[in-house]
Amino acid sequence: MRFGVMLPSYIRPSRETVLGVARTAERLGFDSVWTNSHTVVPASFKPRYPYSEDGLPSWNAKTAWADAMITLGFVAAATERVRLGVAVVPLIITDPITLAKQAATIDVLSNGRFELGIGAGWLVEEGKALGHPTDHRQARLEETIDVLRLAWTRPTFSYEGRFVKIPEVGVHPQPPQGERLPLWIGGQGDEAVRIAAAHGAGLFIWLQTPARVAEYGRSLRALRPGAPLAACVWTSQDERLWDGQVEAMEKAGVDLMVIGRRYDERQVSEIERFAATFLSPVR
Repeated sequence: MRFGVMLPSYIRPSRETVLGVARTAERLGFDSVWTNSHTVVPASFKPRYPYSEDGLPSWNAKTAWADAMITLGFVAAATERVRLGVAVVPLIITDPITLAKQAATIDVLSNGRFELGIGAGWLVEEGKALGHPTDHRQARLEETIDVLRLAWTRPTFSYEGRFVKIPEVGVHPQPPQGERLPLWIGGQGDEAVRIAAAHGAGLFIWLQTPARVAEYGRSLRALRPGAPLAACVWTSQDERLWDGQVEAMEKAGVDLMVIGRRYDERQVSEIERFAATFLSPVR
């Protein structure tokens, strides 16, 4: 199992904390560093947050969210080995061509280290505030995957989907990884599993128990054996429980475990202690 780290790119983002965590993760041998993405947070929205019992997140309209893609471009210039991922970009905040261009640019500037996580988007009010379509989100997600791979591999292309329609265009530069650029589908549900399996992508699970992660993994691999499975886990405040968290995710079939919890200067010391226990000195 590989290990990644969530960057402190929201709540209290700063140059010092983002670079400190990224450089420390690279030095310690973590596989990857990750951001997550919102452009705006509406002052009010329906309680459909999928990671809490009451459907509401711990953050609100006043919470700081650094732009995920700009943050990764910034980190690319300060690192050499660690992979750079976003988990995930909700498609209701962008469009397929812009996303293809951003992903390719980061991949070029990082010498082929970028990984893209995308999702349909649960915060519908965010998409509406930005003037983007919010209907048929799963279908638009599938069409976006098609467009991304065309943009990354064809000199020019056109696309005529049910919702996405693009005249003949070229999107350059193209990513060094080409169609091998890893795609992750974020979401908790049968549709996310189906889309990941159908389109040769990995499934990225947020803040679920090992038992639930294992269920998703079994469903995913029943449709596509060997499909990648990632899980973001908030590390326990009690470090004596870390062994159990890691072991449970490994048994659940997770390929990539992304850890997070702190979003301040304490995160560096926390990942140093984690690495001392779970990462070999030389990767």
